[in-house]
Amino acid sequence: MMIGQANQVDTLSERLPFRVKIATANELMAVARLRATAYGRHLPALAKHLLEPEAADFEPGNEVFVAVSKLDGSMLGTIRTHSNLFKPLPLEASIELPAHMHGLRLIEATRLSVLGNLEASLVRNALFKVFFRYCLSQNVDWMLAAGRRPVDRLYDSMLWRDVDGVGRLYPMAHAAGVPHRVMCMAPADAEPLWRAADHPLLRFAFHTEHPDLDFTGVRPLDEVSHVIDISRGIANAIARALGEPRPAPRAQDLPQCNVAQAHSSIDSARAGGIGAG
Repeated sequence: MMIGQANQVDTLSERLPFRVKIATANELMAVARLRATAYGRHLPALAKHLLEPEAADFEPGNEVFVAVSKLDGSMLGTIRTHSNLFKPLPLEASIELPAHMHGLRLIEATRLSVLGNLEASLVRNALFKVFFRYCLSQNVDWMLAAGRRPVDRLYDSMLWRDVDGVGRLYPMAHAAGVPHRVMCMAPADAEPLWRAADHPLLRFAFHTEHPDLDFTGVRPLDEVSHVIDISRGIANAIARALGEPRPAPRAQDLPQCNVAQAHSSIDSARAGGIGAG
């Protein structure tokens, strides 16, 4: 999907000093090191568990995006997307989402990590643009993210809102129990909201094409849902996708659930880098 298709006459093209793309399997160790570095200064208890790729990096319905320098091939930033197509979002282990989100297509951004250098803000903005465009192309109803303080100010600045309407902090199980605000935005609302607010990133996000944002290899969620065999349950489908042994059947297992039922189930860019969610 092309950002700003309605404004093609006014759309500019801009090259970036890095490329944002889907991480290859060979790059996941570098992704893990970047996460550990970015989180290390502020969340050392979590960082020590991020030195290896996580199971979520391989799960169907998830994608790992990376920003790679054109100059030397170094990794500058990364973000992972989680869909609720096969299992609940990571933040759902810590908060019950409001009823109006039940049964909808949701994507959560996690493990946002950006090196603390002169390009940090540009890398972060590019990763968020990729996240937004990815959600638009996948017909997502809501984008979600958990932000600890002061990272939550980033989402405030992008006009996201709290899912609970009050800004309560929830200890996040997938972020070492650190309290986070849980925030959201409907992708379809972003452009009109930013236009009405004359947002400083409006031009970057909606009126500029960036050929260095590469979506090659992105798996359409509608196709993934048809390719992955869930006839024996979600846990079995994920185990097969990861090449792991299937979970052993238990006498007390409930009937297997289907995809519809599965729906129920930045920190400032200082020297330590950005690590969020």
